[in-house]
Amino acid sequence: MSQAEIAVVVGLVATAVTFVQILPQIVRLLRIGLTEGVSPAWAAIGTTVNAGWIAYVVAEELWVTIPACIAGVSSYGVVLYLLYRNDAGVRTGLLLSAVVAVACVVVQLEAGWTVLGTVLGLSNGLYLGPSVVAAWRSHTPVGVSPLSWVLVALEGVLWGLYGVFVEASPVVVFGVTAALLAGLVLLRLWVTRHRIRQALRARTNEP
Repeated sequence: MSQAEIAVVVGLVATAVTFVQILPQIVRLLRIGLTEGVSPAWAAIGTTVNAGWIAYVVAEELWVTIPACIAGVSSYGVVLYLLYRNDAGVRTGLLLSAVVAVACVVVQLEAGWTVLGTVLGLSNGLYLGPSVVAAWRSHTPVGVSPLSWVLVALEGVLWGLYGVFVEASPVVVFGVTAALLAGLVLLRLWVTRHRIRQALRARTNEP
């Protein structure tokens, strides 16, 4: 297989992971209704950043990635709605996402698509970062889905490889930061695994 063909395969697998990565988090919010440890800013900014990726990949004609970006906008939007429905405060997250949207437009107009793509790649810190903070600040981050974050880490590795194959440094930056930040969330879930189990048992035993 040529490098271009390998890139397409990796991109397709990464797209498949992107489609399902947030589903475990959605299921967890629907099933247990607990939001502790889940960041509304993560969901709100994630929606905006993925919308920015749609604009970038269309401009750069990276067509393989478009379904993944659309899936990202949809899934993060659903998580944001579920957090709102379960009485999590989403106002700050919405304000931050609006600021990110304006900043992306300004960056593109002033510096072009390549710089915007790099900024979007680094912006993983903006929308995944709040999840890291929320997980580590929470005594028992019972609302966080471990499987979602395993998939986020896997997605980061795959998109990082795709970026290497197609020589798109912004996509590489995206992949590396996603994998590293997801690893931090998973570390917190592992450290607090006993408290999380106790909280879930207590909820199961509620009348």
